Parts: sequence; structure tokens; C-alpha cells
Amino acid sequence: MLFVFRLIASTMLFASMSQASAAPAFEVEAICRTAIASIMGRDPKMMQITLAAGDVVFMTYVRPIDTFVWTYRCRIEGNRVVWAAESGRWRDDPKDEKVFFEVVGGGKQLRIIEDHGDGSSTKQLFDRDAIQ
Repeated sequence: MLFVFRLIASTMLFASMSQASAAPAFEVEAICRTAIASIMGRDPKMMQITLAAGDVVFMTYVRPIDTFVWTYRCRIEGNRVVWAAESGRWRDDPKDEKVFFEVVGGGKQLRIIEDHGDGSSTKQLFDRDAIQ
């Protein structure tokens, strides 16, 4: 089942990349970990995948200061990252900020883009080595 999930996700990921970024794809888990880390201002390596079920990736983050465990859900829709806190709603309402990713640097980097409701955007660039 996990193999089928990864195959479908990789196919969708490759199809969503532009010709300029048609490079080795990042795994869905790496994209989700990086996107959530970017949104929360954390290091992607601190996000731990706990489960991949269907098209949803579940992950946790342990806050070092008090060891509180945060749990998130994530799915990829084309080049968009849709996420939710453990018991929260999916951030897919038209009024929610939108989170996108793109593979750049010949497949060596992943850019996370947050389009905020006020028209501004935030972009963060992550090297493959800093993610995996």
C-alpha cells in the first residue's frame, strides 16, 4: 500500500513540476515535513513522519523546551501543500493562506511559498541535505 501511495504521489509530483524544475523529485514525506516546519518556524529534520495513510502524511514535532508533542496532517494537491493540526480542520478554505512548493536548483532545493491572505507571500529555500 505504501509503495502504491509513493508511486502515485511521485507521479503527481513529477507532473506538477515545470520543465525548468524537472529534476529528481522530493518524496511527499519530505515536502510535508519541510512545509510544516516552514509554517511553524522549525527545522524540517525535527518533524518525524509517524504514518502515511492514503494520500495523508501524519507527523509529529516534539518541542524541546517542554517536550510537548505537536501532531500535524499533510497532503499534496499538485504543487499545493494542504495541512491541518491533529484535531484541526484542513487549511483548504478560500480564506486560508495557501502553501505551495517548487523544486529548484536542479533538484537540489525545495522552495516553500506561503501566500498570505493580505496579498503578501513568504518564501523559504531548503537544501536537500538540510531536509533529509
